[in-house]
Amino acid sequence: MAFSVQALASAGQLCRTWRDKATGMARKLAAAASGHKKMLFRLSIIVLLVTLAMVNVCVFKTCWAARRIWEDSTAQEIERLQQAASELRAQLDCYQTPDWALQSFGATIDTRRTSPIYELRSWFSRHCFWCSVNPPDTILQPGVSLGECWPMEGQQGQVVIRLRAKIRPSCVTLEHITPEMTPSGTASSAPRDVAVFGLDADSEEEVPLVSFTFDVGEGPTQTFLLKNNHSRAFRYIKVLVKSNWGHPRYTCLYRVQVHGKVVKTEDHRTAESLNG
Repeated sequence: MAFSVQALASAGQLCRTWRDKATGMARKLAAAASGHKKMLFRLSIIVLLVTLAMVNVCVFKTCWAARRIWEDSTAQEIERLQQAASELRAQLDCYQTPDWALQSFGATIDTRRTSPIYELRSWFSRHCFWCSVNPPDTILQPGVSLGECWPMEGQQGQVVIRLRAKIRPSCVTLEHITPEMTPSGTASSAPRDVAVFGLDADSEEEVPLVSFTFDVGEGPTQTFLLKNNHSRAFRYIKVLVKSNWGHPRYTCLYRVQVHGKVVKTEDHRTAESLNG
């Protein structure tokens, strides 16, 4: 009986020991779990902060890119408006100078360097004594009505205008009737791609002054500034038609204007009389 009591006491002591160890282990496990939870919470906070930082960086970059695009587009628009204003001022200055290509100002056509006139080839036109084709100096006249043009042979050609005095050209103006004024409702004989040159009297040198497209849909009178602006003065102006708007046989020029300033030469009185 005494052995049994002792055995029971030892067993109870052993149980208490294991209970204490289990309790300690459980506390350690609970502490470890609590530490892991804190670590996970901290990691979640760090991930959230990093994500927010990356979002802020993306938003900043997007806003910065949008701002740069807006600034660039604004700068381009300002530059475009400034260029348009500059061209408008240049055109106004151009209009304040006379048209030196007027026949009444003494301008003539250099027929030696001008393309041939389109010839009427029908039997009726050859036997019609009142039928005639306008000469090249028609383009030096102020009238611009239906038929008041010079028909140039083919889709390409040129005309050389001799001015009365040397001028520094600033712009040229081409005139043509609108498509609505023609019987066919088109302006296929109008010039399209055009180049203008300054010529010297005693040499064959040609100085390019401007190239442009005469758009029949933009109005009957179109002025083009000389982008290749030269300080040189010219007595001869060459208008080269590279193409027209589709007519296969001829190209019609109604009027050509040449604007600029007369230079002081030995013929001072001629220049003064022209300026007057």
